[in-house]
Amino acid sequence: MARHLKWAQVYRFYERVEPLLNHSIPKEELPRGPRVAVLAPHIDDETIGCGGVMMKHVGAGDRVAILTVADCTPERIAEGQAAGAILGVQRQEFLPFQSKSLERNADLAGRLAGWLAEESPDLIYLPALLDRHSDHVALNHLVADWTARSGWKGMIYGYEVWSTLTPNVAVDISKQRERKSAALGCFTSQNRSNNWAEASLALNRYRGVTTGAGDYAEAFHRMTPFRHRELIAQLWR
Repeated sequence: MARHLKWAQVYRFYERVEPLLNHSIPKEELPRGPRVAVLAPHIDDETIGCGGVMMKHVGAGDRVAILTVADCTPERIAEGQAAGAILGVQRQEFLPFQSKSLERNADLAGRLAGWLAEESPDLIYLPALLDRHSDHVALNHLVADWTARSGWKGMIYGYEVWSTLTPNVAVDISKQRERKSAALGCFTSQNRSNNWAEASLALNRYRGVTTGAGDYAEAFHRMTPFRHRELIAQLWR
């Protein structure tokens, strides 16, 4: 059965974060961690949500690896590889699963666990918990299951794709803006219906203005694995 958010669950979430809303959003020059794993339900999610930060990690000498799990057609893989070359990431892997099939997928859970064990990341970027696409929610559940089993102690950064979030950290990507725009332009199949470069960079401009992080910024919900699992338990109990 698919997990769908109900308004009561959303209200409970905002009741939890409301005490934080009167505080300034912390600004990080770059999240700390020499090994970075970026999880994307679909090709282009990663560039929309954290393309600028990935470039900053690469520029700092960090290892950045992207795992994309669904709808990896030959056309989209070629687009993703072209974007990855612009971002400068060291590894990209594309799995053969179909969209809307990710929930409770034992094969995917095994592939995800194996890939994360290989990468041994310090940081994991993935779509934010309240992103409205069901595949993005399902991937959060799979990651929570993995962190519970593995005892992983890194940090999780939830990024924005289909839904904006209530961020608790922002990162200046002003110097990466033009290259992020070029990377987003690689997704020809997706840009036929939506101008993702315009939408993503407009959000980055808004985040820069509202957080004071810079002219353009990417915003995240940063949390420990324990807090990530706790929020999932509260939202989907």
